[in-house]
Amino acid sequence: MNIKFSSLLSIALCAFCITASAQTADEILNSLSDQAKGYNTIDAKYSSFMEDLKNDFTEEMSGHILIKGSSFNLDLGDYVIISDGTTVWTYDTEANECYIDDAEMLIEEGMDPSKIFTIWEDDFKTELKGTVDVNGTQCNHINLYPNDYSEKTYHTIQLFVKGQIIYEIVKILVKGREGNNTEYNIKSFKTGVAIPDGTFQFSESNYPGVELVDNRI
Repeated sequence: MNIKFSSLLSIALCAFCITASAQTADEILNSLSDQAKGYNTIDAKYSSFMEDLKNDFTEEMSGHILIKGSSFNLDLGDYVIISDGTTVWTYDTEANECYIDDAEMLIEEGMDPSKIFTIWEDDFKTELKGTVDVNGTQCNHINLYPNDYSEKTYHTIQLFVKGQIIYEIVKILVKGREGNNTEYNIKSFKTGVAIPDGTFQFSESNYPGVELVDNRI
């Protein structure tokens, strides 16, 4: 498996703004899932901050993701990850290389960005921790604990949801098993947007001189 691809796809766990009406952790998440399933397309932007406590390293990034059904286009600046639901292309902008993998691998590893709004349905235990202040806004704090803990690089996902009648996820914190934590903050979230044809396919003509590395069996 392509290591770069695996590490980057963990970004699929980023949170986005969604509305719902609920009171408990499970009710909130179930409502979020129901609403997300009704979205035809999603266009979202976010910023992230990663802190590696073990190696005393930090990194700031920004991302832009487009989703339609099982297809997605995730632009991370240094990398662009594209999938049509069958194939995944991971493009390294600096090296001008593109790694090709089977999309089925995402499902097996639980890192499919097109499923980010329903990931908690079968893979996590949930816990409502109470309310906390996030940048001056009172938010519900919900913890997600993966059922298959031993197969994940993280042990907890913390969701921060503002609102009382209308809910909105404003931040997510992924707590890594090796002392690396990543915080995601949502900058914009749109649904039902028109997405150009070809967005979910990698075209060599758009990347002159690109080297293709096919990892498929």
